[in-house]
Amino acid sequence: MTQPTTRVRLVGTDPIHAVQPAQSAAVFTTCGSITCPEDRWIPDTEPVTCTACKRALAKTGSQP
Repeated sequence: MTQPTTRVRLVGTDPIHAVQPAQSAAVFTTCGSITCPEDRWIPDTEPVTCTACKRALAKTGSQP
């Protein structure tokens, strides 16, 4: 898994997710959620607050 480049807050949710560089037309968060145009994109200076994203990053040794 590569280092996330940005953050996103999915519509209707509170946690901030890490986002992996796009490997295809779809953009997925580190925890596997798919993003949509209505999601709020956030600079990578914001901390990741999604527990599943933090757990996935810890497994790969990436910084959240």
